[in-house]
Amino acid sequence: MALPNISKLTYNELLGLEAEVSAAIAKRKQEEKADLKRKIAALAKNSGFDLEEIVGARNGRGRTTRGSKVAPKYRHPKDATLTWTGRGRQPLWLVGEIKKGKKLESFLIN
Repeated sequence: MALPNISKLTYNELLGLEAEVSAAIAKRKQEEKADLKRKIAALAKNSGFDLEEIVGARNGRGRTTRGSKVAPKYRHPKDATLTWTGRGRQPLWLVGEIKKGKKLESFLIN
């Protein structure tokens, strides 16, 4: 494959070439990823496993992978759009309500 002499290309030609290269990289990445997945699936099958058993949505400690969605556990009584999963820091609306004397349990979603 003959590569162009980029030192003689105009700015617009370089931008066009950059776009072509970016598209080619993305396409090749997808192709190689799919090929690798096929190879790993075949290797797993030859060893008596299903690919999902090897690379499923769970990590080795039985927890879901980072970034998975969790259903809300607590909801503001007047504004249903304000929810909290019970993980991480308590939202400001909940901290404010607790400071007013309300119990955390009163915000549980049934």
